[in-house]
Amino acid sequence: MATELELIANKLRPEHLARNEYDPNDLYSSGHKNALSSGDEPGKGENEGKIGGLTDINTRKDNMGRNAYTDLNGYGVTNPNAISDGDEKGKGQLNDGGTIGGATDINIRTDNTGRNKFGENKQYPDFAI
Repeated sequence: MATELELIANKLRPEHLARNEYDPNDLYSSGHKNALSSGDEPGKGENEGKIGGLTDINTRKDNMGRNAYTDLNGYGVTNPNAISDGDEKGKGQLNDGGTIGGATDINIRTDNTGRNKFGENKQYPDFAI
């Protein structure tokens, strides 16, 4: 025996199906035109190397246009902007004896270390109980 909720659902189903743009003759699937990225807004799935709807594609193009890194100039551990060499961008240590951080990081660390009363020759007291 059907519940009251099932009776209501069966009564409203034809009305809702009539508004659905996908029907047995045009089923939605991974190959459907609205599932593939073809430059329109609905398509999000990969299609000939493109991924996303129109807004996704345009946003990606805009972001890539402002990005300093490309396929030919990728950002990685060997990129000059990744290595701490005295400029503001580099943060990674160049070698075992190299500095770490950008120019501001190095200057603040040098200033803080200079004001610290403890260092190589004067170690922290032993607080063992």
